[in-house]
Amino acid sequence: MNTRLYDFLHPIVGLYYRVFLGIRAVGRENVPSEGGFILCANHVHARDPFVIATLTRRHLHFMAKAELFKNRLVGWFIRSIGAFPIERGKSDIGAIRESMKILGEEHALGIFPQGTRSRENAHTHMESGVALIALRAGKPVLPVYVDGPYRFFRKTTVFFGPMMRFEDLGRKFDRETLNIATSRIESAIWALQPQDSLNIH
Repeated sequence: MNTRLYDFLHPIVGLYYRVFLGIRAVGRENVPSEGGFILCANHVHARDPFVIATLTRRHLHFMAKAELFKNRLVGWFIRSIGAFPIERGKSDIGAIRESMKILGEEHALGIFPQGTRSRENAHTHMESGVALIALRAGKPVLPVYVDGPYRFFRKTTVFFGPMMRFEDLGRKFDRETLNIATSRIESAIWALQPQDSLNIH
C-alpha cells in the first residue's frame, strides 16, 4: 500500500461522498483504532470499499475481484491503495495467504462475503471464506451494513456493528464450524439493516 497516496486521497474522496451522496456513519466508534480485524460488509456498488474507507481512520486492505487487475492502470491504482486480487468461484490460496499476512501484521482486512454486488440489497448467500480466514488468523470480525443504493443528494448511511469474536468455536476449520461462523457473520450484517429499508429493498 502507498500510504501517502491513501492519506492524500482519503479526505478528498470523503468530502466528495459527504457532499454529493450524503454519506454518514452510525456506530463508527466500533471500529478499533489498532490491531488486526476483518471488516465484513454487504455489497451494493463498486464504490463500497471507497465509501467505507473514508468513514474509518484505519488503512483498509480490500479483497477485489481479479478481473479488475487486468487493466494495468486500474490494477496499479487499487493496489496502491491497498487492494489485492482474489479469483472468485474457487479456492484462491494466494488470496488467503495475503489475508493472513495482512492480519498477522495487525492491519485491517476488508471483505464482501457475498462475492458479488446486489444493487437491491438482497439477502444473498455469503461465502464461508471470511469465516475460514477469521478462525485461522484468530481475529475478530466487524460487521458493516451499507444502506444503498447510492443516490446523488440523498443520504446514504453506513452502519458499523459491534465486533464479533469466535473464541467459543476454537481453531477448528471443519464444514460445520465454518457454517456456524458464516451464519453468525451473515446475521450480524443483516441485523444492522434499518426496518424502513426492509420495506424498500
